[in-house]
Amino acid sequence: MNEYEEQRLKNIERNRQLLQQLDILRAKDDTFDIPSTITTLPKRRIVENAQRAVGKPKKIKAELPPARKSTRLRGLPAPDMQVEVDKENHIEITQQEESVDDDLWDGKLLTADEYFNEDVKKNAIRTDGHFRGNYGGWLSEELMKKHGFEGNAADCWEKNGGGKFSYKDPLGTGKKSTGRSQRTSAKAVAHMMWKKNPNMYFYRHNEPGIVSSVCAGEQANSGIDYDDFQEQWTGDWTEDEKSIFLNLAKEHGCGDKWGIFASYISHRVGYQCSNFYRSEIIPSGLIFDDNYQFTPSGRPVYVGAHRSNKSE
Repeated sequence: MNEYEEQRLKNIERNRQLLQQLDILRAKDDTFDIPSTITTLPKRRIVENAQRAVGKPKKIKAELPPARKSTRLRGLPAPDMQVEVDKENHIEITQQEESVDDDLWDGKLLTADEYFNEDVKKNAIRTDGHFRGNYGGWLSEELMKKHGFEGNAADCWEKNGGGKFSYKDPLGTGKKSTGRSQRTSAKAVAHMMWKKNPNMYFYRHNEPGIVSSVCAGEQANSGIDYDDFQEQWTGDWTEDEKSIFLNLAKEHGCGDKWGIFASYISHRVGYQCSNFYRSEIIPSGLIFDDNYQFTPSGRPVYVGAHRSNKSE
């Protein structure tokens, strides 16, 4: 053994005696055992060892904020609404919503029963969002006899060409259309579905009858023969039309199949009924639909399932 090795062993022994004097070795044994290879352990293992040594943190039970109330229940007036009809006959609603502070609303939507007062709830028509007219939500018997419609949607489809429906091939021809041509021809496609898909037809057209001034103006540009179309009314709904709408909803329900629904209302088409429903009927509380809930400021929000139908 050379002189260097002898000196190294002396140094090791001296350090060991020094540690014993300072009682550091015993202090180490009183704590959790840290392996000598700790620097080679993964970070995950180091964290796990530390957690076992100190224990898991205790869960702190948070206090929930008190239940929030709508503006109506808080005695505030309902928001003002303005309904506008553009040249395409789409109804748009403009609503001045009150600002709701974060400490007054926790983001929870309100059911119609929670939002409206007792008088509105007592007089409201209630629906589950489905139209169940004659023959299980189908056309009226008078309309079927007059024009020779089949007794249900499936027979209408199969006995007038059949095929597989898709939004890119609504006629079921097997040839998919894409791009701008499909979007601009929606009204023409609906016209061709007169006997095959009445729900799609009545969504954009009235029962054949007298041509409207709107249709006459479009005839030159579209190439569609509108000579047998019944006049379509535009603008605000009259009180008589509103009464027909509500009576139909009360008797048969509403919320889908807007083309078929509109076939019971002269001079109105399906998308007009749908817009009128969402912009005026639902916000005013005339009909309580399970598929709609409300913000505290009174804006209806659709919360139902998003269905995929054969027609619009």
